[in-house]
Amino acid sequence: MCHVINTHCAALFPIAVEQVRGGFKTEAYSFKTKNSLKELQEHCRAAISAFAALEQSGSQASLRLCLGKFLSDCQGASMVLWRNNNRNLGKHLRSVFSVPGDSPLSPAAFSGLRAIIKEIEKEKGVKKENVDQGGPAAFFYNIEAKLLTSRGKNYEVLPLFLAVRDLYFSLPFFEELQTCTERLEKEPQDATALFHKAVLMYKASRFEAAEQLTAQVLKMVPDDHRVWYNRGVILSELGKLEEAIAAYNRTIELEPAFEVAWDNKGVVLARLGRFEEALETYEKVLLRSPEYAEAWAGKGSVLLALGREEKALEAYITSLQIRPDYLEALTSAGSLLSRLSRFKEALELYDKALQLAPTEPRLWAARGFVLSEIDQQEEALQNCNRALELKPGFVPALETKIKILSAISMQKARSSK
Repeated sequence: MCHVINTHCAALFPIAVEQVRGGFKTEAYSFKTKNSLKELQEHCRAAISAFAALEQSGSQASLRLCLGKFLSDCQGASMVLWRNNNRNLGKHLRSVFSVPGDSPLSPAAFSGLRAIIKEIEKEKGVKKENVDQGGPAAFFYNIEAKLLTSRGKNYEVLPLFLAVRDLYFSLPFFEELQTCTERLEKEPQDATALFHKAVLMYKASRFEAAEQLTAQVLKMVPDDHRVWYNRGVILSELGKLEEAIAAYNRTIELEPAFEVAWDNKGVVLARLGRFEEALETYEKVLLRSPEYAEAWAGKGSVLLALGREEKALEAYITSLQIRPDYLEALTSAGSLLSRLSRFKEALELYDKALQLAPTEPRLWAARGFVLSEIDQQEEALQNCNRALELKPGFVPALETKIKILSAISMQKARSSK
């Protein structure tokens, strides 16, 4: 798995409680900000929930209810960000969360939607059957295309959802983002603050914003291997795999001893199906760092993709000899041993893995499968049920459970004869 480099920027530049901004003492400003953040969290959470419910809408009445709730809460978030009663605060929040003026959450974007929101509000008092069977609707919503049509005008709903989702994911990082924003207001070319903000955007799953920020940083410090590495991780998340490889190559060129860049390059090459190149990458880094457990595990996965099962197992075992608690190697080796019908050995590895990750459903499902193969059906069933408790509807657990129940049924049928 690819990991982004963190930074200690926030520790270097803490927010001073006595600081004064825009004519407001920070203490009073923080109180207003805290209330605004609470409002944003409530509106964003409700909007995201309503959008998810749209997909399950079984009638016009429920669809209108969910759509109305979604639009109303998006508008509520918009009103917090563009406060008429405190424009400085709204501007500050938009700056901290990198909400552009042309955002789908902007008041301008809602100019055409307000009439629809009001129309839905009017229908709240109408009986459900009247709404389902009633006259011409003021709007039509296409669930598949996420397109809202009203009076001949189309409104794309998905960008609005993505904007509110990005805002919601950014909320936990407000204080750190605020620190970066304040530093950048004083010094727009502060590469360290931009670097840290890119990391925070990555953590908030705002990968496009993170990519843009790393591009800005590289204009200032073009030979910093950490920035190139982070860019590779972000590009990989965006599915820009060739660009990610180029970023990792630049990282390695600048800092050949930076092991994780080699590892991530191997992962991306494997995603592209370029397994021989991935294998060569892992072998190169292992020549430099023979005790690098992650590279041994990566090499094992590539060898497995190439059909060299025994060599893959050797690589996984080497990884575990170096780092016995490496969860990914335990899981991968367990899966391969199960595939080779070496079920008792697989069971031992899954037991070790579950000690490290007792709430991981895939491990319980995999353990259930192994137990079913050695005819321990009752315990296997318990394992699958545990996986389904942790993740309802988890397909591997459901498939194995069906197989187990069939085996138990056959056992009972045989014993009754």
